[in-house]
Amino acid sequence: MKRHHLTITALSAVATSLASNSQAAVDMDAILTAEHDGIEAAMCPRAGNTGGTTGAMDDYALHQVEPVQVFDNFYYIGMDNISAWALTTSEGIILFEAMMVANWEQTVVDGLTTLGLDPNDIHTIVIGHAHNDHWGGAAYLQQRFGASVVMGDPDWDHILTWPQIGTPAPVPNKDRGILDGDTLTLGDTTVRFVATPGHTPGTISSLIPLKDGDTWHLAAYWGGPSMSFLDPEGLEQYIGSTYKLQNADPNTDVELTNHPWGDGTFAKIEALQNRRNGDPHPFVTGHDGVERWAETLRRCTREVLSAKRADLR
Repeated sequence: MKRHHLTITALSAVATSLASNSQAAVDMDAILTAEHDGIEAAMCPRAGNTGGTTGAMDDYALHQVEPVQVFDNFYYIGMDNISAWALTTSEGIILFEAMMVANWEQTVVDGLTTLGLDPNDIHTIVIGHAHNDHWGGAAYLQQRFGASVVMGDPDWDHILTWPQIGTPAPVPNKDRGILDGDTLTLGDTTVRFVATPGHTPGTISSLIPLKDGDTWHLAAYWGGPSMSFLDPEGLEQYIGSTYKLQNADPNTDVELTNHPWGDGTFAKIEALQNRRNGDPHPFVTGHDGVERWAETLRRCTREVLSAKRADLR
């Protein structure tokens, strides 16, 4: 299957400069700059910004990218505007997000196959929030592979009322409603869940163990990045949830989301491809990096909140 090469202008330009650095192939300062600039470009309410929208989400041909291994046990299989991640365990695959109904097979099934993974090993699908750019393929993955679908418990109701974007998708069967503090153990791997409402009532974030050689890291996976459509109460709740995830575990040292503009995914992937022995892992920013990332989300959200409060006066 032929896939387009990734071209993300702002992030790619920064990532390209990483490889030319004679001191190190991985320049963490440049990566953090790309990450925060990407969030601000998508989410802060300035002229020309989209507020975190995803464009023509159904059109896979416009948005396809090469799937890639990011950690020893973690793989990116999304598009250039919507993320999906596969976590391998001793007993199968935990899939984070099920993509759109129009492209789940190309992204999830073909993506896993390209990486040498077996889609039949998909055991559980974790849906970050109940918008159909993330759960659109879930029912088909349930039917085809017998995968279980889990989502924040309030979102199993929200999924029935929120208008779908693009091609309508069949609603998956409810296998489990996730509550704050719940865990999911599959073989040798346990994922912990943090309820982070705001983007939707049941947005669920995850604490994911990631392996890089002999070293383990812990990702704070944010379940719902965009927020410009929320009312002031929802924006305040969103801000509170960023603090909640940031403080969920002091060992988190990787920030991830289900949209690539929300965590600098592609700048980090390009740097990863140029990584040399002894270089830091581009996705590992330390807990202070997680805190800076969360503050960037809050800064943009406060700008939106201030604008909406002004409109109400």
